[in-house]
Amino acid sequence: MTDISALERVLQRIRGEFHESPGLRLNHWQFQRLWNLDPKEACLVIDRLLQSRFLRSARDGTFVRCERP
Repeated sequence: MTDISALERVLQRIRGEFHESPGLRLNHWQFQRLWNLDPKEACLVIDRLLQSRFLRSARDGTFVRCERP
């Protein structure tokens, strides 16, 4: 992933998956594997989703979609 548009496409795909599967829980390694990311890219994507409050970190080390009222 080398540019902003590629990052945005990946973020949109990930958001779509989390919307389609509301109970989806993934750890860092699963993010890498599911979306074919290297460790650095997975960190970047996860950080973006956490900062935007789309995802939150669960106690068990997984990332889950934030519940919106």
